[in-house]
Amino acid sequence: MKSIFKTLALIGLCFSSGTTLRAITTNELGAQHQIKLLTQSGYLPGVPVLVRVEVRNANGPERDLWDANATLSVDQPGITLSTNRVQLRNGLGSTLVAFRGGADFNLTATVGARHTTRLLISLTNVPVVSVGGSLAGSNVWSAVIRVTNDVTVSSGASLTILPNTLVLLDGVASGATANDLRINGKIESLGTEDQPVTITCANTNTTFRWGQIRHDSAQPSLYRHTSITRAGRAVGEGHTGTAPVLRPTSSTIVFENCNITDHAEVVRGAAGFGTPGKIAQASGSELTFIDCLFQRARMGPEIGGTALLCTNTWMMDMGGTDDADGIYLHDQSVGQTIALSGCVVARGDDDGIDTLSSTVTIENCIVRDWDNLLEDAKGISAYNGVVHVRRSVIVDCTVGIAAKSGGSTPSTTPILVTMERCTMTANQTNVLANRKSSGVGPHVHLNITNCVIWGGDPVHSDFEPTNSTSTNFTIVYCDLSDPYAETGNLMADPLFVNAGNHDYHLQPYSPCIDAGDPGSPLDPDGSRADIGAFTFAPPPPVLSGPWNFGSSGFQFALNAYSNRNYVIEASDTVTNWFFLKTVSQPAETNTVIDTTATNSAHRIYRARLAP
Repeated sequence: MKSIFKTLALIGLCFSSGTTLRAITTNELGAQHQIKLLTQSGYLPGVPVLVRVEVRNANGPERDLWDANATLSVDQPGITLSTNRVQLRNGLGSTLVAFRGGADFNLTATVGARHTTRLLISLTNVPVVSVGGSLAGSNVWSAVIRVTNDVTVSSGASLTILPNTLVLLDGVASGATANDLRINGKIESLGTEDQPVTITCANTNTTFRWGQIRHDSAQPSLYRHTSITRAGRAVGEGHTGTAPVLRPTSSTIVFENCNITDHAEVVRGAAGFGTPGKIAQASGSELTFIDCLFQRARMGPEIGGTALLCTNTWMMDMGGTDDADGIYLHDQSVGQTIALSGCVVARGDDDGIDTLSSTVTIENCIVRDWDNLLEDAKGISAYNGVVHVRRSVIVDCTVGIAAKSGGSTPSTTPILVTMERCTMTANQTNVLANRKSSGVGPHVHLNITNCVIWGGDPVHSDFEPTNSTSTNFTIVYCDLSDPYAETGNLMADPLFVNAGNHDYHLQPYSPCIDAGDPGSPLDPDGSRADIGAFTFAPPPPVLSGPWNFGSSGFQFALNAYSNRNYVIEASDTVTNWFFLKTVSQPAETNTVIDTTATNSAHRIYRARLAP
């Protein structure tokens, strides 16, 4: 008589963080998602408050949620909101909200069917401490601080801003003179997630702005869980000729979980469009941004002669008639490193990432919606120097990535861009060797491997015909929407899961699977490299059709993606599993025989993708 045994297929996939992108909608948010509402814990009626909303999975903001809206509501009928909508891009977004009414209330953020609530307490009756002038020795700010004129932390002095502190600086409606924070010593702004620090304008009129924070040859400083909003009334300078909100010179600063937002009006055609302030201008410094947000400014950070590490940071909504870049990286000094990892650079009027005479590494980033035709906007723009792009998605831009050559005398060193395992699609031009102004070129070279370059004009050179003999490009083991006759290239629909919903993962049996450069590192499951930003993750294996052959053992069917190896484990007790074998899957259905189970009354099996 046939014995009864059970089969169980379990998945144990292990991929590097950030390598999957499966677009979802708000209707698909589930128990694995959390809504996080980040804002100050106290407010003054009429003074705008930054509200940041995140949809999070176990690893951080849900980057797969391409576009969504959060709705804000309160539980007190006497409280009014200047806006109740927060637009999210790739799981994160913010807005300024003025609350009026003067009572304590619960603020709720709702995304789809999920929501979270946070208590905001009125600070109307909290004593306000006015400060100004030069600070010596050790200084501590807490509660509500009113900065009535410039504050300078003198060399050798320190300023500590405690959690749950609201710093208000008197602003002006126009001009380049307003209250500043000048750091010659050391500052530590020590907010927490539940009790952040806010540095903002004291005026309820939203056209008012305060000045800037300057670090001049200062001691190493730290800003943690700090929102810096509504600044930029200072002397214009740099790439845009507008005022930087942060102005570090020869200083080392770390920003953790900070928001630097709302320093310019960015609605196209509105009064004050693109003025006054940009996020930063740095020179001769070392900056670290971790889990930060730059939004609604004239431009993102302008980083000159400065080392930069920027991880898991969102840069969004930069507006202006010229040079409204997400970030500008230029004139790197010897020994300095510039790296962006895990960032989202979304929507603006010029270039998402603009580089000049620097070596820049961009990894696991999403660059999207730099599509202003008047500015010939680019997702990534490289002018002199070297740019390395890895595992990144560049979509919905006028130009995906451009290497630019300019000037009447060609550079003796080519402008070099390397791209590895990237996905570029829905750009008018994906890859461009760009003649800038009177550039004679063609000292531009783009070395591209294992990339999807699909749709629009995939490859274009301003200097010579674009073909397999072009000196501007080396393109191998890529999938292009036009023929490009170099080694390993394809011209086949990459079979994105759902490009219309921004899901650029590969469907099963996409021609890009296992089609990358054989010399590239193998994918985590031991298979040949895929083409594109996202490693193909096979569907879960399924076990079925169990049979007991008595003295010959047990047999069952392994139903799984072909051309992969699967580890089979077995157990007689469920709690104690042992390795049975690794099997190669030549077709979708494969027979597995367990010859060790000749005397077993029952046995349970599970399968996972190797290794």
